[in-house]
Amino acid sequence: MPNSQIKQNVSVGRILCSIFGHRFIVTRKVTAHIKEYECACCGKQVTIDAKGNLASLTPQLKEINETLAMLHQKKLSQAQQHQHHPAA
Repeated sequence: MPNSQIKQNVSVGRILCSIFGHRFIVTRKVTAHIKEYECACCGKQVTIDAKGNLASLTPQLKEINETLAMLHQKKLSQAQQHQHHPAA
């Protein structure tokens, strides 16, 4: 698909979103409660902020989500190890 066609599709998507609202789909599950979303029409990326609201996915929030995902995975792996090897 030519680059100009992609830009045109994104522009049409933005117009549709401004009229009808975004159609967000989950693109990444950071934790059980925090996810990253992307609009299926215009490609806008958002996540859940500290207050539980949708916020634009800035580089800072993306880094925070990376850290949260790492800590969450570490916690899950430690919990699984505890289940397999309970303290005597």
